[in-house]
Amino acid sequence: MSKQRPEKVPAWQATIDAWMRSGQTVNAFCRARQITRSNFDRWQRILAADPVVSPQTPSPVFVPVRVVAEPMAEVVLRSGVVVRVPLGAAAGPLSPTLSSAARESSRNPPLAISAPWHD
Repeated sequence: MSKQRPEKVPAWQATIDAWMRSGQTVNAFCRARQITRSNFDRWQRILAADPVVSPQTPSPVFVPVRVVAEPMAEVVLRSGVVVRVPLGAAAGPLSPTLSSAARESSRNPPLAISAPWHD
């Protein structure tokens, strides 16, 4: 970056970008804008040596998130095992867990059953 004239960097970066989009030769571009070729080349070298972060680079954005606890049914077995099941859960995937809990509870009745429960 130019240490003597840092305020000129954005303008020259825009000029170099405009030339790249123009499809013109450097000489034709400079002539049309009344820029000396030597000044153009100097700034092209300066900017190539120390690329500037584009001002259009988006900064990270944090999006608000709302966490909502789902109501649960809870079974506490005498063995200390706690089974929490979302009230809206499908029974299919939970069948093995519920079968195991039912076998356990038939040997040792549950200490407590509560519903709904919020985490």
